[in-house]
Amino acid sequence: MLLMPIASNSPATGPITWNLNAVRGGNHLASDVTVEVAGFSRSLSFGAAYKFAGGLAQALEGVEVLVENGGITPIAQVLAGIAEQLREMPRTATERLRQIIVYKGQDSAYDKHWEKSYGIPGFQAVAAGGGGQVTFFGGKPYTDGVLFHEVGHNLPVGGGDWRAAQAADDKRIKELATGATLRPLEFEHVPDEVRRLRWTPRLAPGGITPYADGRQAEDISEALRMLMSERHRGHAFAERVDTATGGVRALTFGEAYPARTRVLELASKADLDGDGDIGQ
Repeated sequence: MLLMPIASNSPATGPITWNLNAVRGGNHLASDVTVEVAGFSRSLSFGAAYKFAGGLAQALEGVEVLVENGGITPIAQVLAGIAEQLREMPRTATERLRQIIVYKGQDSAYDKHWEKSYGIPGFQAVAAGGGGQVTFFGGKPYTDGVLFHEVGHNLPVGGGDWRAAQAADDKRIKELATGATLRPLEFEHVPDEVRRLRWTPRLAPGGITPYADGRQAEDISEALRMLMSERHRGHAFAERVDTATGGVRALTFGEAYPARTRVLELASKADLDGDGDIGQ
């Protein structure tokens, strides 16, 4: 990924008091200079508050981005990476996104909540999304696709519409798998095996990935991640291997999951699969 230069000069003013509940643009950040932000306590509604040590903030593609001091990756580099990915997202898909906040470490209360809720021992979140916000843990976005996933948690997708799309796509996957093997293609290197397996497409009826299977909100976000990762990486998310001939052809997400694609395009008001249509 090409990292575009982001202003890394000393803050123009500060420290300012961050408003977590501000409307889009409500912290009045500039797009060409970083601003120092004072520390604060923040709870993601699952127990003890996270003590944010303070950091630097900047407006990027209409989204206010705040990065905590003391992370393992330089703040200028984190801002540049987030800016590049926001530029790849259709503006209509991110218009509900107000803030991105990058913690230097983990939010242990948040992790413990989802460990119990999801039944995954030792669960550690790489990000959280919803309510117009995205939070990254560990000092930077974990992989390129994580921001795409979290934007999905901020899209207005109806539960009934998504269940209908899942049912229709289950039939489509069965059709594609008749007389063939469907296999996923890697978009990016995922540093640990547990998450790599959890996020790998299942290419079978049910949730798109093991992480999404049985979890509708995650299925929505995983679908957006794959659609945007196809655009980001320039290749399909899977391939179809004909059993009789051995012939291999690319299998795009929009071909494999047309109903999910249609719902996401209508929700984001954008052509996500590059076919020139929105929700057709």
